[in-house]
Amino acid sequence: MQNSESSRRVSIKTAAKRLFFHFGLTKTSMEEIAQQCHLAKPTLYYYYPSKEAIFNEIVIDEAQNFIDKVEKKIPPHLPADEKIAFFFLTLYQDLKKYARALSHLPESLYENYPHGRPIVEKINEFVREKIRPLLKEGWKNRLLDFKDEESALAALVVMTDFLNLDWMRRINEKEGDKIIEHVIEIITNGIRRNTHE
Repeated sequence: MQNSESSRRVSIKTAAKRLFFHFGLTKTSMEEIAQQCHLAKPTLYYYYPSKEAIFNEIVIDEAQNFIDKVEKKIPPHLPADEKIAFFFLTLYQDLKKYARALSHLPESLYENYPHGRPIVEKINEFVREKIRPLLKEGWKNRLLDFKDEESALAALVVMTDFLNLDWMRRINEKEGDKIIEHVIEIITNGIRRNTHE
C-alpha cells in the first residue's frame, strides 16, 4: 500500500510538473492535473489539497536533488575552507546552467518560484545539512575560526538566499560571476583562521 501511494504521488508530480512547465502555476488547474495523470479529481485531492501543495513538493524535490549533486562534486582531498568555497562556486555555476535550461519556461512559473517562505526555509535546511560537516571539519583541523557554529552556519546559509532563479534571470551573467567571486572571498576570509595567531 505504501509503495502504491508513493508511486501515485510520483505520477501526480510528474504530470503536474509537465503542466507547470508548459503553462505555469496560475494557469494550471487541479482538474487538468487529474486528467493528465488519469485520476478522478477527488482522488487527486486525497493526495494533495491544492496545486500549490504539489508545486511546493516538486520544488523541494528538485532542490534536494540539485544540492545533493553539488555536494557530490566537492573533491574530498580539499581542506574544509576550500570545500566551502567550492560548494558555493559549484552551486552558482550549476544554478546558472539550470536557469539557462529553464529560460524557455513561462514567466508565470518564475513569479511563483519558490512558492512561499516555508519552501525557502526547506531549501536552506538542505544547504545547512551540506555545510555543517564542512564547518566542523574546518574547526577540527584549525582551518576555520568562528565564535558560534550555529551563527556561522546561519550566516553561510543566508549568503545563499540570493542565489535563486529570479536573481539569475535578472542579472547579467558576467556581473553575476563577479558578484559570486566576491561573495565567496568574503565568506571564506570571514571564517578562515588567521594564520598569524
